[in-house]
Parts: sequence; C-alpha cells; structure tokens
Amino acid sequence: MNDVTLSNATLNAVAPSDVAPSDAIVSDEPPAGLVEAQRLAIRIAETACAEARPGETEREVRDRIDAQVVAAGGTGVWTPTTVGFGIGTLSCFPTDVPSERVLWNLDLGMVDVHPVTPDGWWGDCTRSFQVGDSIAQAQALATIERIHATVLAAAKPGMRACDWFGVFKEELDRTEFVLLDRLSNIGHSLVQNSSYDEGYIDAWNETVMTGAWAVEPFIGNHLYGVKREDVVWFGPTRCTVIA
Repeated sequence: MNDVTLSNATLNAVAPSDVAPSDAIVSDEPPAGLVEAQRLAIRIAETACAEARPGETEREVRDRIDAQVVAAGGTGVWTPTTVGFGIGTLSCFPTDVPSERVLWNLDLGMVDVHPVTPDGWWGDCTRSFQVGDSIAQAQALATIERIHATVLAAAKPGMRACDWFGVFKEELDRTEFVLLDRLSNIGHSLVQNSSYDEGYIDAWNETVMTGAWAVEPFIGNHLYGVKREDVVWFGPTRCTVIA
C-alpha cells in the first residue's frame, strides 16, 4: 500500500467540492468530507475508550458518545452507537442495544461510533480497550491490532473484497480466535449518505473495491471479543488509510 495515513497537506490539496464515488470517477485523493467525518469518528471513539471508567454502564458511555458527536459539530449518527463491556463485547451489531451492564475493573470494552457531518458524510470507527492487567485480554488486544495492521497493509488498488477478506482469514487461522461477526464479514463499502451499496468484505464478494471501505475485523472466543475499524480509500493508483 502506498499511503498509510492522510497528511494535512494531502487533505488541503483535495478539491473543495466533494462528490461521492458513484457520482464521478474515483480520485486517488479521498474527499475532504469523508476525511472530516472519519477523523471525527476516530477522535470520539478513542476519547470514549480513554474516558471509560469501572462502574459505568454501556448506556452511560453510549449517551456520552452521542452527545459528543453533536457537540463536535455532527448532526447525529447514521446507525446506533454500539458499546459493549465484558460479555457484551461478543456482539457488535446495531440491534444489540447497550445495556446496564457495568464495566468492571478487570474487563474489555468496545465502542463503535458512526457520526454524520452536516454535509452528509458518514464516519465509522471501532476501538477496543482494556481495564486492568489481564494477560489473556492483553493478548487478545495485541492480536487484533496485529491482524488489523496486516489487513490494512495488504490494501491495493484493483483488489477484490473477497481477496482482502482472504488476507484476514489467513492471519486469523494462525490464532486461537474465531470470527465473531454474525454475517461472516470484516467490513463494508461506504459512500456519502449511504453504506453497504457494494456489499461486504467477505469470502463471496468479488466486487473490485473503489472509493471508501470500512474494514473491521472482529474476533474473539467464548468469553470476549475485540475489534478495530478504520476506513480505507481505494483510488486508481494508491490506497489511503484515513487517520
């Protein structure tokens, strides 16, 4: 992959009039609106992980995230914010509403944030975090970080969604963990005001990826799950991880 992160210089070079990939030929440069939305998602997700404290409930953290989206200039979220603690990390799905489950002082947590900007761009970011010093939990976090980094590094122009999934599967098979996503995928397409139009990053989708794709490996065991999500822009000659 040619670009790992998007610098401010690159962002400033993007034309001010953003268009979705479906409306024009996809450029090597991600639209500035997408970058703004994704950076907002990352900032809020990472803040939520840093601020979470033992004794808080999933709902309390969810409510704080949603309030921060609006306070930061977003108009809301395009799909419900997901928060899971402990056994709640075994699922990360919009229909699984955050509960009164409490974060323990020896626990794993997960947040999935989906802000919408005033011009209609969508962000999508998941981060996992650990409270306490459980060695097994720390190893799970290290494993998802390693797998996610390998998947990001494998992104290249012209590759198919199923082939990107194959990179993930090869890495997963080297671990003791399993894929927890209930639809057996590790992500989806993403455009202005819409998502999933080009399908999922799974073993069956032969779509050649262009524009924005959210990649979100989600793995675990019978006790807990860990997940990390970022957005990658697939241009004609290079790919960019928006960070």
